Amino acid sequence: MLKSLTIAWSLFLITGTTPLYSQEANANLQENVEVANGKQLIILRGKLGAAKNVHHLKNLYFSGQFSEADVSEIKRQRIKRVISLRTSGEVAWDERGAVEDAGMEFAEIPFKSADSLTDEVFQRVRETLSASQQKTLLHCGSANRVGCVWLPYRVLDEGVALDAALAEARVIGLSSQVLETKAIDYISRNQAQQSGKENETSVKPGINKNFIDPDMSVQDYVKRFEIESREVYLARDAILSELAISPGASVADVGAGTGLFSRMFSKSVGKKGWVYAVDISPRFIEHINRQADAMDLTNITGVLCAENSINLPPHSVDVVFVCDTYHHFEYPKSTLASIHRALKPGGQFVVIDFDRIPGTSREWLLGHVRAGKEVFRAEIMDAGFALDDEVAIEGFKENYFLRFRKK
Repeated sequence: MLKSLTIAWSLFLITGTTPLYSQEANANLQENVEVANGKQLIILRGKLGAAKNVHHLKNLYFSGQFSEADVSEIKRQRIKRVISLRTSGEVAWDERGAVEDAGMEFAEIPFKSADSLTDEVFQRVRETLSASQQKTLLHCGSANRVGCVWLPYRVLDEGVALDAALAEARVIGLSSQVLETKAIDYISRNQAQQSGKENETSVKPGINKNFIDPDMSVQDYVKRFEIESREVYLARDAILSELAISPGASVADVGAGTGLFSRMFSKSVGKKGWVYAVDISPRFIEHINRQADAMDLTNITGVLCAENSINLPPHSVDVVFVCDTYHHFEYPKSTLASIHRALKPGGQFVVIDFDRIPGTSREWLLGHVRAGKEVFRAEIMDAGFALDDEVAIEGFKENYFLRFRKK
């Protein structure tokens, strides 16, 4: 089974068609693609006044302790938030007051040694760094503690290999073997827990075999999917309205199929947004890219997913949309885990599927869909999502619309 992320321009090279993406669009996507492919951006040395051991990567700055006189320089660098790992009494001046008076946010996640470095500290740092894309400075006295807490975030939340992330952490300032050991132990325990979640058996073996057939006829599915007799096609405008996708948003259309909704989302997100059309079928991905090329929709990227992952980078999308596809998740636990990782904090997860009701539903539906709405809803909530609401869509008789949020 193919398990690699396939970005749009690589598929265009395969098909012999030149992509029409602008430089701005390519730049917008490149960082997420590099993370997804396991490539690391370079830790760069920086300068923040007299602060020691200053480095930066993307929107994150790392340093040792800065002085009160350096606050104006930190502000000049357009840093919006300062996170201190230092404990009460370690800094002789009012750091919080100086930072907040300069118009920046200030947060404390204090620990001083391995004894006070708890799982809660690691978790708070991970949540804080994941919660915002604004330019942030993370500091302690020498940057030793900074490198320590950066390490689990880089591995568990950004998907970087441990050896590469460890090298980065040492460049940033990690020098204590005790702290390094504690960080690696935390990573190992979390990875073991995640592995246990993903070590599952197929709930519906073979359900996707037709879609991965290299001889699959895309046009046959266009005739089946994009037709007025199909409920979701007939209600496509109402569905789009309920999603309320904002210009500039990033959306994952998981189980994109013929690309019906991906094309609609492309117009909703506009030139500053992005659409990932995710599917397990190489033929569907080729079709979506060709259609996007023909319609000059330069903000759609085809992503070839795996049977147990949507293959998107952590915190890369605002919305995940799954229409008549959840029942095709052969490995729902691991697939849901990948969706949870890909969504930004508080991101919207919408599931539209068939309402399987014994004694009422058609025979085909009862045989094809493995479980009813209550089962699917429970699986999704167990994966770390909160149910916002069930939306009534005019014309829905066999389908339902559930809206979740990432907790």
